Amino acid sequence: MQPTPSVSVIIPNYNHALFLQQRIESVLNQTHQDFELIILDDCSTDHSKTIIESYRNHPKVRQIIYNQQNSGSVFKQWRKGIELAKGEYIWIAESDDYAAVDFLQETVEQLQKDHSLGMVFTLTKAINDKSEQINNTWDAKENSIKKLASFGNVINKENAPLFLVSHMIVENASSVLFRKSQLLALDLDELSHYKNTGDRFTYLGIALQSNIRYIPQKINFMRLHEHNTTKKNVENGNIHKDRLRVVNYYFDRLEHSPYKKELAVFYKTNYFFFINYCNYEENLELLNNIKKTKEISMIFYLLVSSICIYLKRKT
Repeated sequence: MQPTPSVSVIIPNYNHALFLQQRIESVLNQTHQDFELIILDDCSTDHSKTIIESYRNHPKVRQIIYNQQNSGSVFKQWRKGIELAKGEYIWIAESDDYAAVDFLQETVEQLQKDHSLGMVFTLTKAINDKSEQINNTWDAKENSIKKLASFGNVINKENAPLFLVSHMIVENASSVLFRKSQLLALDLDELSHYKNTGDRFTYLGIALQSNIRYIPQKINFMRLHEHNTTKKNVENGNIHKDRLRVVNYYFDRLEHSPYKKELAVFYKTNYFFFINYCNYEENLELLNNIKKTKEISMIFYLLVSSICIYLKRKT
């Protein structure tokens, strides 16, 4: 009987054959070698299967699963991987990204020495399809990073609205190492509903039940390319639908934060998109909840609610 690995690495892939070998190799070459690898392919139509099969007999690869039809959501793949995982910690290593060889060493160490942590995340650098570093979206988060430093680089239920609602400080899911017990405590049925921001749902849920630590080391690399899923979800509105749903889901636990005004900041920043893309009832639900916090003006409330009601009647 094989010993239980400390880490389960899950690679959910869909049509990332161009980047898949680099991703898998960056996992297999980690200095922390106590892990299992689970590869989940969501019915890719490129030559991903050929690449995946070349690793089938590798001793670190415990399971390879091919979907017979596309699931429609990477977060259904997340759930499948979480439920298959045997490790105490889970790394969801997105198939178009890669990591430095010491990623697991640095992140596992933090979770092992501090049991109050439900997850850790690292600094992320952006790269292009040739693996060249490019102007970093991370630089735009400089103010949030400085603010997080004043909290000892720890996110919790008190300051979660500052870092995971009005702003999203976690740049990339591949930069995160989770404690599996914290993932299993989440509503995985709800997670499976998301098209784009199931990661936001996950981070917020963990912050509300444990602590999250930022590791300021450049050991994760996020690839930006023309087939990036986030780009598509911005264009079709799914990202806005998901963001609204996440905050509605957690609102009754977020409204007690000393930083609850960030919920209003989030809504005022995004209300135009919510009106254009989202379900009117869900939009009004969040607007009415934020009104109760007294962090928006009555004029703003009446204006937006009247637009929502008008559009609802029109349809």
